[in-house]
Amino acid sequence: MISPDEGPSLYPLDSELPEDFRLLSGEHVMEPITYHPPRLFHKVPSSLEQMTRLTNARLDTEIGRFGPTIAATTFDEEAPGHLRLYETLFGRDSLRVAIDLISTYPQLARTTILELARLQGVGEDTAREEELGRIVHEARSPDDPLAQKLSIERGWGWPYYGSVDATPEFIRTLTAYTQRSEENRGFLAERYIDLNGEERTISHALEMALSWIQRRLNMNPEGLLEYHTPLPHGIENQVWKDSWDAYHHADGQMANHESGIASIEVQVTTYDALIDAAELLEDILDQVDQGYHLRSTADTLRESILKYFWTDDKGGYFVLGTDRDENGNLRQLKLRTSNMGHVLNSRLLKGDDPRVQNMREMTVKHLFSPEMLNVSGIRTLASDELRFRPGAYHNGSVWLWDTHHIAKGLRRLGYIDEANVLDDKILKVIEETRIFPEYVRGDDKDVASINVNTISLWDTTNNRVNVVEQPPQEVQAWTVAAILATKRRRYR
Repeated sequence: MISPDEGPSLYPLDSELPEDFRLLSGEHVMEPITYHPPRLFHKVPSSLEQMTRLTNARLDTEIGRFGPTIAATTFDEEAPGHLRLYETLFGRDSLRVAIDLISTYPQLARTTILELARLQGVGEDTAREEELGRIVHEARSPDDPLAQKLSIERGWGWPYYGSVDATPEFIRTLTAYTQRSEENRGFLAERYIDLNGEERTISHALEMALSWIQRRLNMNPEGLLEYHTPLPHGIENQVWKDSWDAYHHADGQMANHESGIASIEVQVTTYDALIDAAELLEDILDQVDQGYHLRSTADTLRESILKYFWTDDKGGYFVLGTDRDENGNLRQLKLRTSNMGHVLNSRLLKGDDPRVQNMREMTVKHLFSPEMLNVSGIRTLASDELRFRPGAYHNGSVWLWDTHHIAKGLRRLGYIDEANVLDDKILKVIEETRIFPEYVRGDDKDVASINVNTISLWDTTNNRVNVVEQPPQEVQAWTVAAILATKRRRYR
């Protein structure tokens, strides 16, 4: 990071920015824009073929046999370095892939759970942000050149645990696999060796993950699952939208990272994880009292979600999240984002209560508004928000897995036509780009497009560099999983 004393090397020719790019007050281009010639491919790629590559399998029957998926890869060894950033295990990514494909490839869920259980936090280590029961965010070998670079620049230890959503996602995937598997109790009794070299069972891993969530909720005044890194250069936003500027207020001011931040989709995932675990404990382990306790915790969390994350502004919608002012008071991050769509793929809005029905209907209405829906899917940030940029990593782009997740929620609530619209859009992206992009642009063009520039700005308001555009990874695992799951459902 450039310090104020050093000062940035500003590039004066702001006029060379792309036509649909706008600078905000206090922003300046730091250096000449880097153009990356797009790699052109002559056929639509096979999602099944890429999933085998991502899981180190040779045949589709081997998917999951050799462990969880890596987060991303490229089509060949000729790809430049900026397309090879995530060729390793990420907890959140691997769990999302596993649960999206659990019906077709249950073995992938099984081996993903086992590997993440082996890496589960066994103590407190600030450099790694390790906590007892916490599920890993990023698992690199300390010898990995990228790991060494991150350790030098950010002070991270390995494996690195800077994620708040991987742990509830772990519980959801574990319970989903256990309830589907004929092994049932047998899988919960399966043994593995943890980071301390101790022999443990999957049941122990579940208990540890639940305890981590319960501790976090109990520590919070409003009973929310917040994140706040203890490291000077830890991941500031420890959720899937992890770019530093993704969490901000409607006036463009950054969320207060000196205190805890709570994201809507994390609360929703945690709510469902608690219910999932309660059902498993009651139905399989006959632990009725523990199940009751988890349901009670989930009910309290649900009330907090409906209280703190809903606003009546603009007809009503679920805000991005909450942060705190200098006195510790909770504030809403009143932005329309794709995160609100995750509420649909949850038990949270089930039922005939008029208030809940209105929340469902308004959420769908916002998602399908011109400001949020484009040719490729649901924009991460509505186009009428101040920090919207069509090529920004999490402030305007469209992520296919995100749109797929929303489509699943629409379908489960009976919005079949709307779900099919989103399915059509993400399938068309693959046909038009001929890759499995990490994300695509959230512009108003008639065809899907990807970033071909790296654009870095100096933000004088926040006194830091902001890489506001960069090319997406070429074969992103959860994109591949979303496409594969959509095709299997549609064409089976």
